[in-house]
Parts: sequence; structure tokens; C-alpha cells
Amino acid sequence: MGQDTVEAIDEIEDIELDDEELYPSLCLDCARHPSVKKLVAQDCTKGRCAICARDGVDVRNPENLEPLVMVIRALVRLHYDEQDYNPHWGGESVMSLFYDDANPILEPPKSNLYVDDFDEWLNWPPYPDWDKGVAVFAGHDQGDRGMNFAISRTTPPEFRVLQARLLTENFFQLESSLQDYIAPFINDIEVVLPHGEVWFRARVGETNTFHRFSIHSMETMLMHIPWLGKDIGAPPPPKAGFGRLNRAGVSVMYLASDPYTAVAEIRPHPGHTVSLGGFRSKEPIRLADFNPDIGLFSQSDKRLSLYAIVQAFDRLMSMPVAPDERTPYLLTQLLAEVLLRHGFDGVRFRSSVSQGSNICVFYPNKFEFVSDHSEVRQIKAVAYEMEQVHSVLSKEADDMPSD
Repeated sequence: MGQDTVEAIDEIEDIELDDEELYPSLCLDCARHPSVKKLVAQDCTKGRCAICARDGVDVRNPENLEPLVMVIRALVRLHYDEQDYNPHWGGESVMSLFYDDANPILEPPKSNLYVDDFDEWLNWPPYPDWDKGVAVFAGHDQGDRGMNFAISRTTPPEFRVLQARLLTENFFQLESSLQDYIAPFINDIEVVLPHGEVWFRARVGETNTFHRFSIHSMETMLMHIPWLGKDIGAPPPPKAGFGRLNRAGVSVMYLASDPYTAVAEIRPHPGHTVSLGGFRSKEPIRLADFNPDIGLFSQSDKRLSLYAIVQAFDRLMSMPVAPDERTPYLLTQLLAEVLLRHGFDGVRFRSSVSQGSNICVFYPNKFEFVSDHSEVRQIKAVAYEMEQVHSVLSKEADDMPSD
């Protein structure tokens, strides 16, 4: 905890508050994650916040805290390994996670006055029934202590089995298995993109360049004409290569939510010029969203296990691979064909290179090119962010699989 935070806590704790008048809850200002903010806003009242110790602020109804607690627990399970917070594995507590300013869930506490109340919500009951709540601790299994690993970095075993089968079996042999696998959550991931929404594509290069003399500046400028219309749209089937959600020879259109994401997804090199184009939806587009609100799955461990599958698909779709490495996308290509048979127009998934999102549209003609978003940009630099991770030169006998 930083010195500024400690001083702020000491200062607030000198304030005398009547604990009997208000039950603490969580305010909108102290909720960081969009799913937490949404739960606070859904049943909001004026009250006292357990994190910042303010009174008369917009808080979640303290008489209906369970949905909020479960979404916070689900987010802990999403982002953290149990060893990060379980004292049995070297952690401190679930509450200690939120004192780290880098946590994506809550603002760090500004007072310790009501932290014990908040900590009690997060830890009780510790082991709800599988279908009646989310547990942050794995608990005991036949006398052996288990451990939860972060959902965001863990692949469900059944998912890996399907991937392995695709190395030796044809698509049609796995189609029914994949349908059964996604059936429990297929209705939870449906979203509709409205008519008239603009998404973006990028392509390296431009149609033409020429010099233009400006009589106002008395200078000659190099002008660029971007790729337009079908030249920046979906390739026709004979020219369609394999992609995240299509086999070679199947024409689909990949679009990004914003220009930066569109450019970043094609991974240009410094010095390249890149054409941008906008495409507008001509009708409502039914998408399967593989980055849904975790609040839809935070009612129980049973539901959260389905979210783990959704996340595994989303990570696989977002993962960049080398052009000659085709096997990682076999499962998502089959997924696209299954979703197509269920009446979906496409798939939405996260971008691994920006804060935006991507969609794959199975029917490119449902979007139309709009020229007012066309331009050319030049890539000045590409930056890489790195962090050190735990590394060794070899495994030991007691090491466990990473997922």
C-alpha cells in the first residue's frame, strides 16, 4: 500500500460516523470494471460505500448485495490464480487484491472503516453449491487441496480434446460434438449489431500516388489514393485464404470497431502506408459475441464454467499465428460453420492488439462500403510492451500443467 493511501486512510478513520444508521455497500465511483458498475447501477440507492467510506453516494442496494458479490468473485476468478490471494498458497486475502492500484475490478480502499464488512461479503459463504453461487476458493477434494487458476489463462480440458481431435478427424466428424459443447451458452452470447453502424477495414498500400502543387503553400505534396470499394472489401471465394473463422475458399469479411484496431490487426511494418475504409451495416446483424458481460455468467460456478469456455474461444480467435501455422484456427473455423447453421450472421471477438473488438461477417454483402471514412496512413513505429515472467530451464517432477 502506498504512503499516500495510508495517510488518506488514517485521515478518514478520524471521522466519527454512526454505523447503526447505514449499512455499507459499494458506490459507482469505486466500481472499476464495467460489469461491477452495471450491477451497482441496476439497483442503486443513496448510502454508504465500504470502499471510500462516503455517505450519501450512489451505492448498490445493501439489501440486495448477492448479485454484486458474485460478479466480483467471478472477476477474481477471471483475473487471478488462487495462489495470489489464498493464504494456504502464499497469498494474503481476496481483499488484498484490491489494494493494488493495477487491479481491474475496484478502486483501492480509501478507508479501513468498513473493509471487514466488504471482506465478509466476499468470503461468505466460502463454498456455495455448484449451481447456487461462485466460490473463490477451490476447497478440498477427497482430502487433497485444490487450486483455481485464472480463467483468462486456463483452457478447459474438453476444449483441448476437441482441438486434438481436429488433428486426426474431419470437420463433419466433430460437428455434433461441438454443437453439444456450445449449446448450454449459445443463447447467452447473441447480440444484434444495429442497422447503419460503421466498422473498419485496413489494407497495406494504396491505389495510386501522385504529386500535387498547392498554389496556397507554393509546395508540391505527395498525394495518396486509398484502396476503395471491393479493393478493400472481402476477397471473392477463389482468393479467400484461411482465417480465424473461415477455411480457404470461403469469403467472409473481417471488420474492426475503430481505425486503430483495423490497422493494428494487419500488423504493418514501419514505413508502410495503409489504406482505411469504412463499411456500414445494411440491416441488423445477428452476432455471436465471445466477449460477453461476465455478469451474465456470475450466478454460479456452473454458469462460470460456461464463461470459461466462451473465454477460451475468444482467446483462440484473438491469438495471432504465423501464416504457415494453420492448425490453431481449425476449431474456430468449425465453430463458425456451426454458428452459421444456427442462423448467426457473424462472430464478435476481442482484439489482442488494441482495446477494440473485431467481427467476422459470414455474409459480406450485409455491409456496404462508405467512402467518407477512406484515407491513407503511414506507419511511423511499432512498439512492443514486455514484462518479465517466471522462467526456468526445465520442469520438475511435481510441476503441474499450465492449463
